[in-house]
Parts: sequence; structure tokens; C-alpha cells
Amino acid sequence: MSPRAGRAVRERLKDILDAIDRTKRAEASLVRAEAIGDADETRVALDAILYNLVVIGEAVNALPAEITTAEPEVPWRDVVDMRNFLSHEYFRVLTDVVRRTIDQPLEQLGGRGP
Repeated sequence: MSPRAGRAVRERLKDILDAIDRTKRAEASLVRAEAIGDADETRVALDAILYNLVVIGEAVNALPAEITTAEPEVPWRDVVDMRNFLSHEYFRVLTDVVRRTIDQPLEQLGGRGP
């Protein structure tokens, strides 16, 4: 078990996969809400996406180097940087930029299993 926050690597990887799944479901809800012009549901779905991206980034940040260096094609640093941006620069978040930048990294991360 990793001493960092008391979670094992396997748990962190599961956290990432679960948050990816929730992000994809929230993105589908976002698309539906936008299609019908429901501003409240659009905001709720976007908030869910942003929260899960923070969870993913935090879990990735806690992974040991042997995991991240073994998969150099995964944009690990970008995922952590996104988390930091969402957490610390939340007032500058642009919805369309987030949506354009999440698909490929999520697919790359989602291919990993616990």
C-alpha cells in the first residue's frame, strides 16, 4: 500500500476508471441538457465533469513513478495539470476547452485496468 493518503495503487486505478465512467455519463447528460436548452441541467452536468476530472487528476498524481513511466504515451502530467487548473483557476475554466481536451486523455487512461 502506498503511504500517500492510505490508498493502494489498485484502489487509485479503480478510482480513475470509475471517475472516467462517471465523466462520460455526465458528458452525455451535458449534451442532452444543451440540446433541450436546460441551463440548470447543463450546469449540473458540467459540474459533475469538472469534479470527476479533479478526482482523476488527484488519483493520477498519487500513482507511483513505476506506473506512469511504464506508460509514457499516456499524458499523465497533462492530467495532473488539468486537475491543478480546475482546482486553482476554476474562475478561468472554459466549458468548450474542457470538452475538447477530455476525450483523448480519458480514452488513454480508460484503457488501463486495475
